[in-house]
Amino acid sequence: MISWKSILSSMVLLVAVVALGNSVTVHAQSMPSQAQIEQLKKLPRAQQEALARQFGIDPSMLDQLNGSSSSSSSKSQQQEDVVFPRGTRFDKNGDPIIPEDLEAQFTRDDDELKAFGYDLFSGEPKTFAPTSYAPVPSSYIMGVGDTIKIQLFGKENRTYDLTIDREGKVVIPDLGELTVAGLSYTLMQELIQNQVKQRLIGFNAAVSMGELRSIQVFIAGEAYKPGSYTVSSLSTISQALYVAGGVSDIASLRSIRLMRAGEVIADFDLYDLLLKGDASDDRILQSGDVVFIPARGDMVTVKGQVKRPALYELKGDETLEDALRFAGGSEDDAYLASAQLERIVRGQRVISTVDLTSNAELGKALKGGDVLTLRQVSESLNNSLLLVGAVTRPGHYEWKPGIRINDILLDSRQDLLEQADLGYGLVVRETGPKRDLSLYQFNVAEAISGVEGENLQLQERDQIVIFSRYQTKEEEKQKLSRFTLTKQERQAEERQELLSDYRQAFLEDLVQEKTGNKEASQRLAQQRNLAPLSDLFDSPDEDDVEVAEEDLALYSRDKLLEPIMQRIQRQRTGNGNTPLVYVSGEVNHPGVYPLVENASVSRLVEAAGGVKDSAYLKRAEITRFEFNKDTTQTDYVTVALNDVLQGAMDVPLKGRDRLNVLSIPEWQNTYEVTLRGEVRFPGTYAIKRGETLTQLIERAGGFTEHAFVEGAVFTREELREQERERKKILAQELQREVAGNMLTGTGESRVSYNEMRTLLADLLSAEPVGRLIMDLPKLLSANGANDVQLKDGDTLHVPSRNDSISIMGEVQMATSYRFDPEVSVEEYIDRSGGTKEKADEDRIYIVKANGAIERYEGGSSWFSFSESSQLGPGDAIIVPMDTTYTENLELWSQVTSILYNTAVAVAAINSI
Repeated sequence: MISWKSILSSMVLLVAVVALGNSVTVHAQSMPSQAQIEQLKKLPRAQQEALARQFGIDPSMLDQLNGSSSSSSSKSQQQEDVVFPRGTRFDKNGDPIIPEDLEAQFTRDDDELKAFGYDLFSGEPKTFAPTSYAPVPSSYIMGVGDTIKIQLFGKENRTYDLTIDREGKVVIPDLGELTVAGLSYTLMQELIQNQVKQRLIGFNAAVSMGELRSIQVFIAGEAYKPGSYTVSSLSTISQALYVAGGVSDIASLRSIRLMRAGEVIADFDLYDLLLKGDASDDRILQSGDVVFIPARGDMVTVKGQVKRPALYELKGDETLEDALRFAGGSEDDAYLASAQLERIVRGQRVISTVDLTSNAELGKALKGGDVLTLRQVSESLNNSLLLVGAVTRPGHYEWKPGIRINDILLDSRQDLLEQADLGYGLVVRETGPKRDLSLYQFNVAEAISGVEGENLQLQERDQIVIFSRYQTKEEEKQKLSRFTLTKQERQAEERQELLSDYRQAFLEDLVQEKTGNKEASQRLAQQRNLAPLSDLFDSPDEDDVEVAEEDLALYSRDKLLEPIMQRIQRQRTGNGNTPLVYVSGEVNHPGVYPLVENASVSRLVEAAGGVKDSAYLKRAEITRFEFNKDTTQTDYVTVALNDVLQGAMDVPLKGRDRLNVLSIPEWQNTYEVTLRGEVRFPGTYAIKRGETLTQLIERAGGFTEHAFVEGAVFTREELREQERERKKILAQELQREVAGNMLTGTGESRVSYNEMRTLLADLLSAEPVGRLIMDLPKLLSANGANDVQLKDGDTLHVPSRNDSISIMGEVQMATSYRFDPEVSVEEYIDRSGGTKEKADEDRIYIVKANGAIERYEGGSSWFSFSESSQLGPGDAIIVPMDTTYTENLELWSQVTSILYNTAVAVAAINSI
């Protein structure tokens, strides 16, 4: 059985479909929103029933939607709605037809200001029938046509429904005539009850109103549908307006007149009802009354930061204070000290600024056509400081005179993140009417400790920037603990939003100056269509590695400094240089940095994260550009870096200075080489520059008794990269050669497309080995002659003794056999089932255990690089494919050779 909730859900969704022009897809599991339910409730009862019948839903289910009980539903059905939304049409049965713009009646364009109050009575009357179920006030005057219900109880019970006749009388059985017309409802009740007690012994009476009489009134002027209406005798001015569909678009809401016998009985100001709830002038109508609606008077517009922006009608001598009252008052963030008042004066629109905090200004009279605009207060925070970067609690802080850095950052463990750089922080300060940036560098750890000169005194609106020690996200993740990262990730969204606001503030100021347009500046700032930091100097080092922005750590120098650097590009120092400095060489974070106040070499080195172990401390060099009137002079300043770092001296810096921290001559990073397999002490060894393979093997204790030295595999990183690039080039060349043959029709197509794809996939997926072929036993016996000089990342794989021979390529069954010196190559191939049809028997070759390749000539003769060569353990016999089956593709043999040779090397390595 379908519940009423599911029916309601379907119906509300169907209403939404109708409202949106059937553009909404209704899912079976969809649930209606509260807004949709409220929209359905706003429809008149008859219109709800029409929707229900249209979609085959029982209209009685609507009672549960509207919150009515079954006992009251019958009365609801009896009280037929007489007013519907404007635009409603009715069919021949009197049921409303749903308007096509139903959605528009429940939505509003917030950008479009409307005249206040006009939608209150915007209804469409269906009929002029009076409402008969309204409560009767005690002051109601009885008249001809009213029905009185009298219940007599006592000796017996009787009920009479009596109508006041044209003479104003009612005839009560056994009692006679009573004149009640002209009496109030209360006096009429008392009269009948007293007469019953006095003249009917043993009876008491209960008197109530039955049906009310109908009266005819006229609604004239700027009504939506002016004319004559039959309404209840209890109807008021506002109810008459409702029945008439409200007022027209040019009607006045401030002076609706009730006229009786040619005289104005009441002047009803709807603003009193709408704004104050005062309905004292909403008089009860009498038969023949005229409700006259004049055209509206002057209008004023109130918009901006007010609670109810709209157009308001003037009446009398209203002031700016009245305009604010009409609009519901100002919003909390409205800037009242400088509101904007537009006024038409002598055919021209002029603008003036008014102070709405002043009583004199609030008393300023309004005129028709005035536009009052309240703007929002500035987003800029006064009396504040901003803390951003690698801190635990970023955001705005209160500024007080005399406040210092350690009043904000109290403890390095509690107030800073784990990755915070304790040696480098910045205070960013805007100065002067141009808001030029002044930057003050400080040592974070010393500032927190209160060291004089580092614990800077702060000024209002200063920004404190704390950087991370790391440049990239990957570096940060590798060096930070898991707990720290998890804690940081929980607050990442809030931090990212604050950081974006910080960067946006700088970028908007910069781009706005370039474009002169705030909206354009915001778009450009968001797109970050600005010069990268690497372009701030004419010739950045070629060794600098650019990192994509998405890979930068959240609080890296590049990320936090970027908006500052973009701003200070437009500034100039006293000698005309840009206030930027550059540091390169053996520092942890080389790059471009802002020129801070009292900039020096020591400050710049701290900003760059300090020097590396490889830094040459006896000497560094500053390249300085001096601009004269017509020429530029380049000077070189030598710096004793060790003295600078120890505090014995310092060198001031100027804009565009370039500091180069040199490397220790012949400095090298630690080289590491790995020995695997059958060596006495395998592992990774740190080596010195120029060390050879023979020397390293001696350090490792030589080989074990099980070592198969002839099959050792020596790999090198740079060879691996060369192989990888060579494979890519071969794959591209093979694809072009095959495509060329297909287009020109060259050769006989014997290789399927799938075979070619498989070969290319194998080529690209095979991980390069980077093997350096060598005869290790011969090398070890040469006493250092022609020895291999080691490089960082080299690896020697020494397998165990190998007693097998492998057969690969175009044989019936590629496999391995136990080595037998009495068995020839032909016999090994025969044991594998012989060659396939596509085999090239003239190009069979041998891959020796040490990686060397020897061509097999057939029979007992051999051709190789050595005059005496024979098949040995660990060798592999390769039977390649005949090129006539590959459309004469010479590259095909190269590709297959690479795959076979790689397989042999990988097999040797994996056997360890």
